[in-house]
Amino acid sequence: MAKSDIFEYVGELEEEIEASRYAKLSKTNKVIDEKIVMEIIGDIKNALHEELDASVKIMAERDQIINAAETQAAEILKKARRDAEAMAKKEEVYKLAYAKANSLLETSRQNAQTIRKRANQYAEEVFDDLEKYYKESIELIQLNKSRLYKKSEPVITAKEKSEA
Repeated sequence: MAKSDIFEYVGELEEEIEASRYAKLSKTNKVIDEKIVMEIIGDIKNALHEELDASVKIMAERDQIINAAETQAAEILKKARRDAEAMAKKEEVYKLAYAKANSLLETSRQNAQTIRKRANQYAEEVFDDLEKYYKESIELIQLNKSRLYKKSEPVITAKEKSEA
């Protein structure tokens, strides 16, 4: 679900409010079709749920990447230790194997740390985008809701709000 889908639903809500007729003998009070408005709000809720589900999937993928990196690091470490033990029989060869094992271990740790850092950065960016998006949507809904209750002020569209 793209962010624009939710904005399209909010646009539909605005259009419904703008297209609604005025109540009899009133130039400020409009009669709004509750069924249509509730359907659009339901669509918005569904879209938000889909966005949240997508972010949960991203977190699961991040965890899988981290787990795979840690597993790979453990396998590399086991191999390095086996190699070091096989070479331990000869003193000079042992020293070389030990240094190699430590180097592989450090490289594995660095790789795992880099993967973990990138996965966390990606997840943080996704959550920042989602947080900004949800805040904007909630602010717009609250603004239009308050305007709806005041009934004397015109409804502000997302386009008008971004131009302000």
